[in-house]
Amino acid sequence: MAYTPHPGELDTLVTIGRTVNQINENGHPVPTDQTVCRVWASVRDASSSYGHSADADMSRVGLRFVIRYRDDVQPGMFVEYEGEKHLIETIGKLGFRKMYKELFTTAQKGVK
Repeated sequence: MAYTPHPGELDTLVTIGRTVNQINENGHPVPTDQTVCRVWASVRDASSSYGHSADADMSRVGLRFVIRYRDDVQPGMFVEYEGEKHLIETIGKLGFRKMYKELFTTAQKGVK
């Protein structure tokens, strides 16, 4: 049986965004963060999550965020949590009829 969170477990407000290249006044691309959405999430250590792949590179494991299902959240985006960026590596679907998305992330050290 797959884990389905209780809505009350989504108790942490996080920002989900993406990095895009914008052209500055000199014509050079500059990486710029864009906010996609701010959502309520449950946050857990991904290394201890139920059903985590045993052959995954454990040195890269970060946090697991569970949010309500959204079509606009994709791998390659980031989750900003407690002032740090966490890159979304993989996404899983939880619950009946796509009720939730499970975001497996890796921490981006030194990036804010």
